[in-house]
Amino acid sequence: MKKFFFFDIDGTLTNDNPGGIVLPSTFKTLDKLRANGHFVAIATGRAHWMAMEFSKTSKIDNLVCDGGNGLVINGKLLGIEPLNREICLEIIDECLENHFPFAVSLGDNPQLYSCNDWINGYHLPGDLIIDETLDFHQVDQIFKIFIMATPKQESLLKSIHKLGYMRYHGDQLIVEPIEKYQGILKMVDILKGNPQDIVVFGDGINDISMMKQAPCSIAMGNAIDEVKKAATFVTKSNKEDGIEFACKYFGWID
Repeated sequence: MKKFFFFDIDGTLTNDNPGGIVLPSTFKTLDKLRANGHFVAIATGRAHWMAMEFSKTSKIDNLVCDGGNGLVINGKLLGIEPLNREICLEIIDECLENHFPFAVSLGDNPQLYSCNDWINGYHLPGDLIIDETLDFHQVDQIFKIFIMATPKQESLLKSIHKLGYMRYHGDQLIVEPIEKYQGILKMVDILKGNPQDIVVFGDGINDISMMKQAPCSIAMGNAIDEVKKAATFVTKSNKEDGIEFACKYFGWID
């Protein structure tokens, strides 16, 4: 029976988080899954432009990206849904009111924009452009917001809970889509597949939701405890051929 496999990138497909490489055993496993008639895709919170770099090196041309808001099938982008504009503007206004450094992604590219220099000196996954004349209330679409705020300061951002957001490390919040599984369901529907045949692999905080919702969810041995608790199966770690082990265990490959 055909399965639809969706793999997180960092710490799942790769042997480190962040970064790392795809193990030879993982490449072989993905090839065997395809040869056995299964569908293989990435499920990532990365923006499309960033995820495509990994897509090329990993030779996986199907992606649920932008945390579930972007879909790519056979290398073709079907679309990326932006965040709710009005709520984003509320969050930006709260950042300005509380003097929190922030930067905003306005498109499918590495450029991040800010209307002041408060964000200077912080590490960001893109190219910072400071434009003091920029009025975010005049922009059409917003895809992510990067905010520098401590866990204690987070309580001052009253509107942030209206949208998905993650604190991956330190004092940086990222307002971004966090429902990978909704994108997975959309992709499987486009492919005329059965949602009961979905299999997801993950390890990090932004994988918890899809772990809870997928009929078959596999946590890497290196996953955080919350992911392991939400999963239906825990495999070996990303450094111990965990993807290959799980696929052999369930009989998806020989």
